[in-house]
Amino acid sequence: MDGNGGIVVLDKPSGLGSNRALSVLKRLLGISKMGFLGTLDPLASGVLPVFVGKATRLIPAFEGLEKTYRVSMKFGARTDTLDAEGQVVETRGVEGLTEARVRAAILGFAGTMEQETPSYSAAKFGGTPGYRLAREGRAVPRRTRTVHLRDVTVEAVHLPEAVFRVTCSAGAYMRQLAEDIGLETGAGAHVTALRRIACGSLFTLENSITLEGIEEAVGKEEVGFLRNPSEFMPDYWPVTIGAESEHLLKNGQPIPLADGAPALGPAAKVKAIRPEGTLVAIGEAVPSQRNHLLFRPRKVLI
Repeated sequence: MDGNGGIVVLDKPSGLGSNRALSVLKRLLGISKMGFLGTLDPLASGVLPVFVGKATRLIPAFEGLEKTYRVSMKFGARTDTLDAEGQVVETRGVEGLTEARVRAAILGFAGTMEQETPSYSAAKFGGTPGYRLAREGRAVPRRTRTVHLRDVTVEAVHLPEAVFRVTCSAGAYMRQLAEDIGLETGAGAHVTALRRIACGSLFTLENSITLEGIEEAVGKEEVGFLRNPSEFMPDYWPVTIGAESEHLLKNGQPIPLADGAPALGPAAKVKAIRPEGTLVAIGEAVPSQRNHLLFRPRKVLI
């Protein structure tokens, strides 16, 4: 592995929580310093970007990315966790439920809305995760947040089940969305399967790898799955640097930008890379006293 770390686009399996999946990956790679972007419930599978080594310093630069999910849900029963892993708290008849009604309910949630945070979630209340309060039978304070849903597409309706796809803003809960859809129809519902298809536009299933794939690659001493973070940052202007500039960046000092860079304008996002493409630092362009632009590092990976 490059000393600056890298990113693994993990296809997390269902049945493992994000932290458990991270523990397995740490064991496979023999690396202890890792972090992930966007928690996935144990029931959920799919794209989980994992930042390895010094690349963990980059996680804040990726926070806020949209997520795309495929949601499978079942009508007629509500559960305490809002998914199939919980206890059924209410059953309702689905005799009068129609495909048209289900489609209308799902599509009706496109747009901006106030969404309640599920009781069983990692959101903290007074420093304690909501799921821990719920498991202990303690009251979980009500909390809402503004979320945006777009590209809502109904993929299949075979009552009492339905499958839909949605792209949502960061922080949206698919379990709560299924709960709300169920209440909208009057039949109640819960999530039966959840798959994250993408995180942003560049972390996708197409460029992901399973834990089994990683284990096989490690056995063959292949590390191609450990990606250069720079390839996931196309909106950063690349600046190739030499040893002198790298030394300055390592000490947190700004470096001058080339003559062609002023077209970027102040506050433009910039990434410093070595000639071979290794990411060294990210930051922004700032004006100097002589009206030239400098690259001021924010996160340095060396």
